[in-house]
Amino acid sequence: MNTNSSHSGGTGDKDRNLRHEPNPGMPLADRSFLAILLANLTLIPMALFAMGEEQGAIASIKYLIVGFAAAGAAYGVNKFSVDRLAPLHAVGYRMAGVLAIVAILITGSGTALGSFTGIVFKLVEVKTYQAAGREMTNFTDDANQVALVAERLGPATEAVSEDIAQTAVCEVRSSCLSGRGNGGRGPMSRALEASSSKAHGIAQTLQAGLQERDRLLEELNRLNADYAEVLADGTRSMADRRVELQALHAEVRQGVSALMEAMPVSVLRGYVSDLQSGATVPGNASGSRILSAYLRGHGDALAEQLDNLPDAELVAPAFPDRPGMLDVLRYLPTYLAIAAIVIVGELILPITIYLMTYIRIDREIEILEGAREVATAPDPLEGLINRSVANDDGSSS
Repeated sequence: MNTNSSHSGGTGDKDRNLRHEPNPGMPLADRSFLAILLANLTLIPMALFAMGEEQGAIASIKYLIVGFAAAGAAYGVNKFSVDRLAPLHAVGYRMAGVLAIVAILITGSGTALGSFTGIVFKLVEVKTYQAAGREMTNFTDDANQVALVAERLGPATEAVSEDIAQTAVCEVRSSCLSGRGNGGRGPMSRALEASSSKAHGIAQTLQAGLQERDRLLEELNRLNADYAEVLADGTRSMADRRVELQALHAEVRQGVSALMEAMPVSVLRGYVSDLQSGATVPGNASGSRILSAYLRGHGDALAEQLDNLPDAELVAPAFPDRPGMLDVLRYLPTYLAIAAIVIVGELILPITIYLMTYIRIDREIEILEGAREVATAPDPLEGLINRSVANDDGSSS
């Protein structure tokens, strides 16, 4: 009987141990969830303030309310999953486990994205405008390369103009090109004079554009330097810097457009196309073929010069919009270490706490059921004593 008493006493100790009476102080899981809550209360409103374009007290209140609501929702989901759904999952309600994991993943993904954005948004914004500055610098360099080649086109165009002019004089004097008659002004000489005059005008424009090009390139270099200086000025808000950066960006585009106008490459291309198309001498098919072949030769020579122009298409890049969530995700590989830390805190930690709670409760249930089976099983020693007493009674009788 003493054995039964000690055995029942041991079972009672196990029952008391399995009740898990609360220890003084906050449990570790609650501390973890509280830390996540405090981080979200800071980082999510920070992301909203950084990304939001609205300003003022009303906008600030709205950002705070939305941020606090998101942080509170994540905290509530984590707590409810661990405190309520994990025990239900442990006793056999699998849907409770599915609901808990899905809820933690959804809310954790949202808060993780918000927290990550709050940390890196300013950095992403700077990188976005840095990329825009590099694009404008490359655009300026391409325009400069076009201008350098166009500088060499001026003498070549002037040489074509002089050659055509001399041929026109020769045609007037002795019909040296057409080979018909003894000179005089006719359709062929007039076509030559017009072509020579046009080439001379283009050459003069290219020559005049050289001085303007030097001035414009100096101005463009200054604007690009100012752009980098404004972007690096950390003493001013990004909103103020963005306004000035956009203005500098527009000035660079205007300067490049002025540079291209100062070096009229497009006009020269049109003139080359006209030369290669040839000319027509009314009523003189043979003269038309001779004149066209002559002009086409000069057109091909200038076309070779134009082929040396850079292949880059001079399309001015647009100033970027304010970065958004997609821009933040585009820089995810750059800030992968920060993203990993946020994911661990917002997703991995709550799911780990939930699974550990579920496994602990499930294990405790197994231990409790095993203890109850031991407590209700018949004691072999007691049965042996009862049989011995019965035999004694029989022998006495």
